[in-house]
Amino acid sequence: MKELLLEVRSLVATPNTDVTWSRFKDVDEVLECLDLCIENLRLGNKSALGEIMFLFAPTGSLQEISIASGWGTEFIEISSRFDDIMASID
Repeated sequence: MKELLLEVRSLVATPNTDVTWSRFKDVDEVLECLDLCIENLRLGNKSALGEIMFLFAPTGSLQEISIASGWGTEFIEISSRFDDIMASID
């Protein structure tokens, strides 16, 4: 999961990221949220999974950012991997 979030983080950190249709005010706020989720997972704090599931939800912030930023197709593949990871956790 951490690797997947790091991959998303690198996409969000690109210069033309558009957060207009997300719940975030700017790219830095998205990166801070992702960093917090990554750190919580690193520490073994699974409570971060709720926030991560919210971020990956259909029409959630990450999907909106990906579409507006030109990596929507890539996000579909990433979210499919996310679903596989979540299925293995349950």
